Amino acid sequence: MQGNQTPLSGLGVISALVAPALLILSVASLVGSTLSRIARIGDRARKTIAELDVFRSTHNAEGIRFCRSLLSVYRRRSRLAELALSAYYLSVGLLVAGSLAIALDHFLRGPLPWLASTITMAGALLLLLGTLLLFLETRMAAGALRNEIDFSERDGEGQNEPG
Repeated sequence: MQGNQTPLSGLGVISALVAPALLILSVASLVGSTLSRIARIGDRARKTIAELDVFRSTHNAEGIRFCRSLLSVYRRRSRLAELALSAYYLSVGLLVAGSLAIALDHFLRGPLPWLASTITMAGALLLLLGTLLLFLETRMAAGALRNEIDFSERDGEGQNEPG
C-alpha cells in the first residue's frame, strides 16, 4: 500500500465496482439510441436520394440544390453519430477494464492504486465525448428539419414537391 490508503474490504471492492457498472448501463442506453439515430439518418438519406432523382428528371435546379445540401448534412450527421458510437464502445471497454483494475488492485494489495481511477476516468471522458458529438448531431438534425420545412413552404403550389 502506498501513502495512508486503507485496503478495501470485500464489500468495499464490490461497492467500488458499482460506479463503472452504472456508467456501463448508461452507455448501453446511449449506444441503443445512437444506433437508432444512425438508422434514421440512413432512411432520410435514401428518401432524399429518391427525391433528388425526381428533381433531376424534372430539371428542378432548386430541388436538386436543396437535396444535395440535405445529403451533405446527412453525411456530416452520420459521421458524428459514428464517432459518438465509437467513443461509446471504447468507453465500455475502458469501464470494464477499470472494473477489472479495481478487483486486481484489491487482490494484489494495492500496488497500483492510480490505475483503476485513471482507466475509469478515461472511460468517463469518452462517454462525455460521445455525448458531446451526439449533441452536435442533434443540433444539425434540428437545423436540417427547419430547412426542410422552409423548403416545403416556399410556394404552396407544390412545385417543390417531388413526384
